[in-house]
Amino acid sequence: MGKGVFLNVSAPGHVIPTLGLVGELVARGERITYFEIPPFKGEIEAFGAEFRAYPPIRPYPGPGGANQYYLAPVSAWCAREWVPQLLEPVRAERPDYIVHDSLCLWGKIVAQVLGVPAVASVATAGFCAESFHGCPRLRPGRRAMIAEARAGLRLFRDWRRELQTEYRLPQNISLIEIFTNRQPLNVVHLPKAMQPYENHFGADYEFVGLCTPSRPTTATFPFERLDGRPLVYVSFGTIHNPGLAFFQTCIAALKEVRAQVVLVLSPGVMEADLGEVPDNFFVLPPRSAPQLQLLERAAAFVTHAGGGGLREGAWLGVPMIAVPQTYEQEILSERLETQGAGLMLEPAKMTPVSLRAAVEQVITNPMFREGAQELARHSRLAGGAKRAADAILNFVERSRR
Repeated sequence: MGKGVFLNVSAPGHVIPTLGLVGELVARGERITYFEIPPFKGEIEAFGAEFRAYPPIRPYPGPGGANQYYLAPVSAWCAREWVPQLLEPVRAERPDYIVHDSLCLWGKIVAQVLGVPAVASVATAGFCAESFHGCPRLRPGRRAMIAEARAGLRLFRDWRRELQTEYRLPQNISLIEIFTNRQPLNVVHLPKAMQPYENHFGADYEFVGLCTPSRPTTATFPFERLDGRPLVYVSFGTIHNPGLAFFQTCIAALKEVRAQVVLVLSPGVMEADLGEVPDNFFVLPPRSAPQLQLLERAAAFVTHAGGGGLREGAWLGVPMIAVPQTYEQEILSERLETQGAGLMLEPAKMTPVSLRAAVEQVITNPMFREGAQELARHSRLAGGAKRAADAILNFVERSRR
């Protein structure tokens, strides 16, 4: 029996992918301690891990926003705050290995300082220099984004210098490193068929696909009201809010489509603000949809292509219409389209006409269902939690030699 410690960023899309892996490791006799914030306590414990609350930290004092380059100073600040508070609690666990999220700089530093073998858990897609700087869609706006984030990047450089000096880190913390925190073993929660720039990733990356195909849920839905028409499921998860106008566009686009539509609102959007809701719509508040059960019945899934929804849609073979909100989601959306499993719409150019045309095309053209079923096949062959656990335990065994 071994002992593992998990350290993660505090977002559902990063914690949830690890839960099936935690359950698999516990089933094999491993003792797992999971450091997270209290809202995740119940679910983490339900999969057999011992929960430890992250210590409180001071609020990030720098600039922020949707610009992805702000992740660098935020991550460095969290590491600066958390590493000194986590070293002794993690050391006290006497772990044989540490599993940390690929955005979790503090996890990588804690593992390095304590000399514990570490594995990176990649909740979305693996990143490399080519995927970050080579994307043709990102390249034209990259200089402007860097200029906008200049003040934050100065803070990142200052805090990076502090971290490297204080903890005698063996390598430079680069911008790419902030997005990858690469380890000798990196477990990616996507099938390789969904990985952009897949040829740039070697044997140190294990593409295991979905590790949590089912989770306990108290969400309910009137399934008896589904009448046999194609079901279109629209959800942007619990983090991203595309705004009221997006949901109104969905209503205008799909009110006359021969389909039933489940529209899951994002946090901050109220049903009362939508205006008149057509009879073929079910409008659900945030976090209230039994997503897997609905996707099992769906003919199309309108999504932002975030990691969680993308994995579940691929697992169940649902054709998707992706409306990405971030760079990461954009390259995944392009990959989805390349695989023939869906279409991508650019948010700034999406209209009721273009959304309706995309949904009707995905529902009526069997090519998209075939492409989605092929993705489902790749997802199931990827191995999931069992393959991830095998890879981690084999890695730990090799590290002992």
